Amino acid sequence: MRNIIVIGGGAAGMMAAVAAAKNGAAVTLLEKNEKLGNNIYITGKGRCNLTNACGREEFFAHLVHNPRFLYSSFAAFDNTAMMSLLEDAGLELKTERGNRVFPASDKASDVTKTLAGLLEKYRVKVRLNTEVKGLILEDGCGDGKDGEKAGQTRRCAGVMTAAGPLYADAVIAATGGLSYPSTGSTGDGYRFAKEAGHKVTALYPALVPFNAKLSSGLPIGSLQGLSLKNIEIFVTKSGSEKVLYREFGEMLFTHFGVSGPVILHLSSAVAEVIAKGPLNLRIDLKPALSDEQLKARLEREFEAAPNKTLAVVMRKLLPAALVEPVLAGQKLAGTTVVSRIGEDVKKRIVKALRSLEAELTSLRGFGEAVITQGGVNVKEIDPKTMASKLVKDLYFAGEVLDVDGYTGGYNLQIAWTTGAAAGRAAAQEDKETRREKMNRSIAIDGPAGAGKSTLAKTLAKELGMIYVDTGAMYRAMAVHFLRKGLTGDDEAGICAACEDAQVEIRYEDGAQQVILNGENVTGLLRAEEVGSMASASSVYGPVRSRMVALQQELAHKTPVVMDGRDIGTVVLPDAKLKIYLTASVQERARRRANELREKGQEVDLATIERDIEERDFRDMNRPIGPLKQAEDAHLVDSSDMTIQEVIDTIRRLYEG
Repeated sequence: MRNIIVIGGGAAGMMAAVAAAKNGAAVTLLEKNEKLGNNIYITGKGRCNLTNACGREEFFAHLVHNPRFLYSSFAAFDNTAMMSLLEDAGLELKTERGNRVFPASDKASDVTKTLAGLLEKYRVKVRLNTEVKGLILEDGCGDGKDGEKAGQTRRCAGVMTAAGPLYADAVIAATGGLSYPSTGSTGDGYRFAKEAGHKVTALYPALVPFNAKLSSGLPIGSLQGLSLKNIEIFVTKSGSEKVLYREFGEMLFTHFGVSGPVILHLSSAVAEVIAKGPLNLRIDLKPALSDEQLKARLEREFEAAPNKTLAVVMRKLLPAALVEPVLAGQKLAGTTVVSRIGEDVKKRIVKALRSLEAELTSLRGFGEAVITQGGVNVKEIDPKTMASKLVKDLYFAGEVLDVDGYTGGYNLQIAWTTGAAAGRAAAQEDKETRREKMNRSIAIDGPAGAGKSTLAKTLAKELGMIYVDTGAMYRAMAVHFLRKGLTGDDEAGICAACEDAQVEIRYEDGAQQVILNGENVTGLLRAEEVGSMASASSVYGPVRSRMVALQQELAHKTPVVMDGRDIGTVVLPDAKLKIYLTASVQERARRRANELREKGQEVDLATIERDIEERDFRDMNRPIGPLKQAEDAHLVDSSDMTIQEVIDTIRRLYEG
């Protein structure tokens, strides 16, 4: 089972976690906010325009940057697949104008609740209020000669949090962009990508209003709140007649400039261009009429009110607030009586209705942007799997990638599609990958009293690795047997029951936690009856075999330090470093005697030496997993060494 960490509990992160868990992975979702789906709550004005029900060609026509990158992943999980996923999970959907899909309840929170239900269904572990500080990157992975892994000289082994490292088989960064920083989108994913060696393209706020000013010189704030429908906009560079963008639809004036659907779309199309200087905006207020039709309409209005002023008659054609700006744009006097207006002035009035002009000075900031444009360079990402081409076991999904679309549900579908691709791919694992992970572990064997456990715990802490308490794992297995009502002498029952137990070691806030079948049983392990059952059941071969398999599974998930009597020979035969830690019988007896004296007990050194010799003989000659030094293990004799000297010696061996 693959151990996957997903960074980010937004749309892409939740989808990636669901997809990975559905494909058999053990998934931990890390979200730095106090709840999931913050970016979902604000979409569609709180209603959540979760996707668009258009066809494939139309969908890709609404993508702005790198649409081809999405071809493969969209084929595997498209808009219809997303709708089916939510409907099968019990969420009723509806489709509105423009094929925009919403929850039937009009509540964005219902989308988040449905996804949270899927996370629970597939046993995804969600950790809220957990901020990721960085990635754990390891060198020395890949040789650049094996196809997809070419150039991958590093791998991602986990993440670093405030509480310490969390190791995993793969990490999916679904951190969002820079838009709406109040939701927690502060650009962490871009920083992670750069640390991993990826290029991040220029970042711009997109689907965002513009700061603007009317070319007539009148204050644009005087039009605040005015909404225009059925208009057409044209955008050009200053001093150029070449049209960069045109669109028909609706727009809105604000106290700072312009907004509304066509303006938001415009921002995605010209974000990079306007960063280099202001643009000219021309608004055709009557695009449905030809010049001749518009002139005929003017003449009818003039004939109906020949003694009225131009400003009064224009109110028949325009909202009152627009009359002065429109006339001022062509330097027309609103006080002129219409009966005195000649043909040349009528042409200028027609032009004024076609050309309300403004200067777009800049985009508004990320705090108002629906999305971030730009991101991780998709040339460095596998389009089928969202896997990094530079760092093994690292994936990116959602807004952090340099892929974006217009409004209408397209950007959320990008998140669903890329999240699903990353989750599916990250859940897969090959034998080579499993072997590589075990190759990062440390196996420590040796006789009783040599100091293995003390050394292993300290070494794991210093190296940021997991110490596997094999004794605690046997005790957890004993809890399992006791719950089934078994006794220590029921060999058949114990051997049958051991296959039903799944035991894991986790570290939470620096403390070891022992998990039995998904339940934290750490507090139960020191009970007397548990110890007795552990001692009795551990002698049975099937129990031992099952425990070895579980210990190997732990080492496949994350680098470990493990001590025992057959760790290097049986449990971790491919460990990066194997140590056979020993000490003379006399030294081990002295250490044991000192421990007993500290507890106030009387000791006989000769008896202790004899007991140690007898135990060594039993351990070296037991039929299952006898104590012996692996052929490639380093012999370390601690008889005349302090614990720190031993640790320093092993660290040098590991780092070398």
